[in-house]
Amino acid sequence: MSKDSILGDSPSGTRPGPADVVPGESRSRDPDGSDEPEPDLSVARDVPGDAERAFHRGRLYGLLALGFERPDAELQSAIEERAFRSDLVASARAVDGAVAERARAVAAAVEDAPPDKNEWVSLYGVEEGVTVSPYELTYMPGPLMTNVRKLADLSGFYEAFNLEIVPGKNDRRDHLCFLLEFLAQLAFREASLRSHGDEEGVAIVVDARRQFIEAHLGRWYWRFTDAVSQRDDGFYAALAELLAAVLEDEIDRLELDPDWVPDDPQVTEWTEDVFGDSGRGCGGCGVDPQGADGFAASDDDAAGPADPTFES
Repeated sequence: MSKDSILGDSPSGTRPGPADVVPGESRSRDPDGSDEPEPDLSVARDVPGDAERAFHRGRLYGLLALGFERPDAELQSAIEERAFRSDLVASARAVDGAVAERARAVAAAVEDAPPDKNEWVSLYGVEEGVTVSPYELTYMPGPLMTNVRKLADLSGFYEAFNLEIVPGKNDRRDHLCFLLEFLAQLAFREASLRSHGDEEGVAIVVDARRQFIEAHLGRWYWRFTDAVSQRDDGFYAALAELLAAVLEDEIDRLELDPDWVPDDPQVTEWTEDVFGDSGRGCGGCGVDPQGADGFAASDDDAAGPADPTFES
């Protein structure tokens, strides 16, 4: 059975992605050689929601990922055709009123001054030292080896749903866009499963989303969005506020209680000072991106040669 990508279609597409949600048999391996168990995908019944709202939530996550990637031809085309703005506002409106308000602010920012590469590089690019880090480990407290295990946990989530990263994407697997696209795929699958009346499948993907947000993105998104807002007052600030609104709505709806990271996590991050030049292409991860992540190669539409993107 071939693996799927974490994002089923282009974020502005209309297909809700594959309905195969049965966790795989594989296990992630910790860098020290021990087995890292897959996430506990326990099933919670009576999950509130409907297929339409699940689809729009998935599209929102996908569009957020596209917006935070390095600007490329895909984003430019979506903006020029007004698909990015119209899809963003339409999906936000279907999810929640407060989310819709933030989406309209993003649409206005795009109309006023579309994002460009120089603006992106000044915030997130390694070319200028990464002013705002899009990597989860930057914000997580604890010793280095503890955070290495967090990468293994992320791999466990991806592999449990038979997903992999596109070849040539050298960013570390804790990149914000990877996390957003994983959430998008789970929501798309929820939409498909709901449309087929598969209550058990819905429970699996929604419970996985609960666990993923509580253990990962829900813990540190607020520090990322605060950092962006302090350094930008245009498109990326508006996009960061939309990200916060979407996650806060999700946390409230799913009754989550993520353990927020401290303002100063005191984590030993992978940097060239510690590990030399290795890993610069994957955000300073200190490892060979072709040999450490354990993701197999597959092919489909990617957003750009250096962008953190998943394929189908």
